[in-house]
Amino acid sequence: MTFSTRKAAEWINFHDGVIAYPTEAVYGFGCHPESKIGLMRILQMKQREWQKGMLLVGSKIEQVIPYISIEGLAQLDCLKEKRDYPVTWLLPADSHVSPLLTGIHKKIAIRISQHPNVKALCEAADSALVSTSANRAGQQPALHAHQVRSQFPYELDQVIAGNVGGYSKPSAIIDAETQAIIRAY
Repeated sequence: MTFSTRKAAEWINFHDGVIAYPTEAVYGFGCHPESKIGLMRILQMKQREWQKGMLLVGSKIEQVIPYISIEGLAQLDCLKEKRDYPVTWLLPADSHVSPLLTGIHKKIAIRISQHPNVKALCEAADSALVSTSANRAGQQPALHAHQVRSQFPYELDQVIAGNVGGYSKPSAIIDAETQAIIRAY
């Protein structure tokens, strides 16, 4: 684990921090899922309405279980599926999950990531992380650390340098209960 990963985990866990980090296809903004301050900061930076919601990434299923309702736990096997592209699953959200995270939806979007930076951050923080593209609403997401730094020079606590995962599109989004494809890959 690198110093920057440990420092990012410290920001996330102890200071309501907001970071930017490489994901499978783009740079993402992240914070602790239970940090109201962090969630509000991300929404402000993105100039995004809270109603849309954001997603969670984890390195293992245990990190996302606290955000899934009892009924949704029966659908956890979807998170173990292997595909040739990243998939974000919609699962019933636990009642304690902030509407800043779920938006107006009753389900929460969750992805178990294979990206090495995402996995390292989740392991260092011992938690799932919020993940939403690093951009203002309506603009192209950043693909490189220098783009994030130039667009958001003062808003972030830390930017993790690294390569995005090489996927050309954001993850597919699939409803775990109905198998409906909300966003195709």
